[in-house]
Amino acid sequence: MKRRKLAVAAGFCMSFLLGTLLNVLFIPAFDPQQQQQQQLSAGVTHSLAGSPGEAGGSSSSSSRPLPEDLARQIRERYEEVLRYQPPREAAAAGARLAVRPLERRLMDLAPQRLSSSLSSSSTERSSSSRSRPKLPGPRAPSWGGAPWDHPRAQLELSLGPLALGCRDIGNVSNVHYLGSGYTKAVYRAVLNRSLAVALKSVDFGGHDIDNCVKLYGSLEGCYRLASYKIAKEMVLLQRLRHPNILQLHGYCYQDSNDIADTLTAITELGSPLEMIQLLQISWEDRFRICFSLVQLLHYLAHSPLGSVTLLDFRPRQFVIVDGELKVTDLDDASIEEASCTSSRDCFMEFPARNFSLPCSLEGKCQSMNEKRNLYNAYRFFFTYLLPHSAPSSLRPLLDAIVNATGKKRVMISTGLN
Repeated sequence: MKRRKLAVAAGFCMSFLLGTLLNVLFIPAFDPQQQQQQQLSAGVTHSLAGSPGEAGGSSSSSSRPLPEDLARQIRERYEEVLRYQPPREAAAAGARLAVRPLERRLMDLAPQRLSSSLSSSSTERSSSSRSRPKLPGPRAPSWGGAPWDHPRAQLELSLGPLALGCRDIGNVSNVHYLGSGYTKAVYRAVLNRSLAVALKSVDFGGHDIDNCVKLYGSLEGCYRLASYKIAKEMVLLQRLRHPNILQLHGYCYQDSNDIADTLTAITELGSPLEMIQLLQISWEDRFRICFSLVQLLHYLAHSPLGSVTLLDFRPRQFVIVDGELKVTDLDDASIEEASCTSSRDCFMEFPARNFSLPCSLEGKCQSMNEKRNLYNAYRFFFTYLLPHSAPSSLRPLLDAIVNATGKKRVMISTGLN
């Protein structure tokens, strides 16, 4: 009896050890580094193709209207983008949106996987319609209603002639992740094995998409809201032409299994602005960068759109292209001057200093956009780049300019002179 119990116990122990050994040998181990690399690789593919891998429930979201609050935000951002269009083109886009569903894409920018039937129907379009690219956005739903009430309602905008599109992105190589913010991810890539560019697309792992999906549960609607920021930036890059503003080379939008009309903007490639590196270059080069910045701010203060302010004015929004300083992010730019009834409404608050501006007879804070740009240039650039290692003969003049700028006693035109 005793031997039988020992045999049963030994058999039980052997089966347990054998099971453990099989688990160790045949079940893959968890490798954090490998998982991180897989996620990064998937993030690049999804960001450029516009298709998040975790979007399991997004296909059903296109069959029902959006939550009211999200639809309102999409409508407001849609209207904001239209405000930056040339007046005739914005009115025409709004009229076309009201009367018929919009064309999905120009065939010269279409993804290669589109069906041949779409290709044949596109050849019947007029040459004038082919020469005016359509910016991506949702398509008007067949059941009617406002275009922003449905994640696939389509927005149409006009852009001038652009050199690059989906055909070029189809021949992309050497893609490297550069960075991301709340909304966008930026990649360095080589197109056609010859041209190095920056690719900007909505970051599906970013703050904006993540918070929006948690709040509203509609990935496609949240993508549309975020993509309009890229659309706005593309329009501004075209309308604001200046040597110190990044060039827009083109764009591509294509359908994915989860989201229609995902957008990738193709822009000039620059080097990130590193303040420590700028302090190591010659004073003459630093002065040239500051002078370029003043020229840019003067243009923004008197642009064709009116006075433009950069609400997210930080060094990371600028790049260096062939030695020239250029602003790269315009999705948070604004032409709206603050409304007021008295000077108490024109209060500007910064970490180290606060200012009050006069209220004009038109009920607008006088030159608030211009002075916000100028003070941000002072606190992020001028105080670091100009006094350091400056020629002794110029230091009194530079100190006077920097101090007057910091106290907002000068306008941009004065600093330019």
